Amino acid sequence: MPDVAVGQFISTEEIVSQEKVIDMDPKMRLLDPDQTQFVTMTSRSKSRPALAEKVNWLEEQYINRIVTLTAAYTANGPSLTVSAADGNSVFKDDVLRNMRTGEAFLVTASVGGVLTVNSAIAGSGPALPINAAGNIGDKLLVVGDAQKQGADFPDPRYSQRINQFNYTQITRTPWSFAGTTTAIELYGGREPAKEAARKAVEHKRKLEAGGFFGARDFITAAQDPQGLAGGLIEFIQTNRQSVGGELTSDFLDSFLATVLAKGSADKVIYTGTIGAYYISRFNRSGQGAFWKPSNEKVHGVQVDGFISGVFGTLVPVVVKKEWADFPSGVGGYNGNLFVVDNSNVERRPLRDRDTKLLTQRQGPGQDRVAAEYLTESSWEIAQEKTHGLLTGIA
Repeated sequence: MPDVAVGQFISTEEIVSQEKVIDMDPKMRLLDPDQTQFVTMTSRSKSRPALAEKVNWLEEQYINRIVTLTAAYTANGPSLTVSAADGNSVFKDDVLRNMRTGEAFLVTASVGGVLTVNSAIAGSGPALPINAAGNIGDKLLVVGDAQKQGADFPDPRYSQRINQFNYTQITRTPWSFAGTTTAIELYGGREPAKEAARKAVEHKRKLEAGGFFGARDFITAAQDPQGLAGGLIEFIQTNRQSVGGELTSDFLDSFLATVLAKGSADKVIYTGTIGAYYISRFNRSGQGAFWKPSNEKVHGVQVDGFISGVFGTLVPVVVKKEWADFPSGVGGYNGNLFVVDNSNVERRPLRDRDTKLLTQRQGPGQDRVAAEYLTESSWEIAQEKTHGLLTGIA
């Protein structure tokens, strides 16, 4: 027998809970929006299919014009010491300048990085010191060669091509539901469609993180082959500096002067929220010509603003808001600022293995629905000197 309700009115507590219609917002609220600008930008600029699990590319550059002292020399010293690699860029009869002291030298012999020189040439000028001491780290400019009249054919110089490489990495993002779960009605829509939408963003975020922070390796020992694709943090070596604290406009401008000097003008800055904080302060402190907030798009991606580079180039700035989850300072990735030359970065999905939605992944006889997003791809990050990385912004 049902219970009998006695009273003048029925309150909400006396209504059977299953009878109540829940006031549910049909919109699903996500904690983080999709912020995969790097993958989007590289996908829209250029992308070539990879034909094997290892992608290769060749790099070359002009003969090195600047060499670095690896040992100090005293005034009137008859020889200069550079690394063996730098020594390969210097030949007999080359004219050098120590760019710190201004002193000029004529090379009379070059063997294994030891440069025998004549410092008694009158090329230092009246206002510049002659026979000054040199320090470790001094930069020497290779001005050019001065050949003797009637000399024999000089030894030719070639800049050796370098083979660079990366590996394809298989990234999989799966989901699975019981058959009954897919049949019931849910707020915000039925499954697995809702989860598929979430997993699409999660999958893209994995690819994005790999582009910045991936590690390069190919493991075969005692297992099936496993490829790991290296990202920007793995390839950028030359233009890599630690800020170790506050990012100032002078520091950033000096850094950009080096990075923008190489490669194309199609460069983009990706910075964590700490770097964006300091850049926004440039504008508030009256350096508005240096920083221009914007809602413009570059390669289909909305950028947060532009920085005026030392060459008069406006460099787009993309703030990686999701990096706020990372720690900042030394060792914290929210304190990173990447300068990426788009002309030297390519996504390299393996042929027929670019991102796909694969359904019906459940086993035979299983009363469930299973699917996944699968991508096998790599990154071609060429000419690392055209890119830059600041770390340790705090």
